[in-house]
Amino acid sequence: MTDESRLLSIGEVAELLSTTTRTLRYYEELGLISSSRLTETAQRRYGQHEIERLRRIRELQTLLGLELEEIAEHLGASDRLEGLKQEYQADPPPGRRDEILVEGLQILERLREKVRERQAALAVFATELDERLSRYMKAAEEHGVSTAGGGRREPPASKVVRQPGR
Repeated sequence: MTDESRLLSIGEVAELLSTTTRTLRYYEELGLISSSRLTETAQRRYGQHEIERLRRIRELQTLLGLELEEIAEHLGASDRLEGLKQEYQADPPPGRRDEILVEGLQILERLREKVRERQAALAVFATELDERLSRYMKAAEEHGVSTAGGGRREPPASKVVRQPGR
């Protein structure tokens, strides 16, 4: 892991996250992330907060298969939730506290709904794959192919055709 106070170069972060510097620059261009500081030589530097945000971006891409536009929306919602949390912790007037809670709930419900939509789509996809797998397994059994271990069973002796010289 990285030292909390140490800023890493773009190359170090790319290596840490198994991505490329080009990808990190693209994320910056899209506004998904910003570096903590540019050095005098215009090198990007990233702190722990930015690295965690980049990890979240990669997770949203791989786990949920989100497009960058969807990731930007998700990150914006997360940023808003963090802002609401800070405002709530600053002890606002009771009316504002209620507004913060309602807004936070609405944001979380929207995010949860998007995840559920993705889960439903994945469930349909998994069902289709299960159906195809079942058809393949049935065909394999009909042709004497073993489905255990992915190997092929030897066909019955009457069907064995030997080629000369083999």
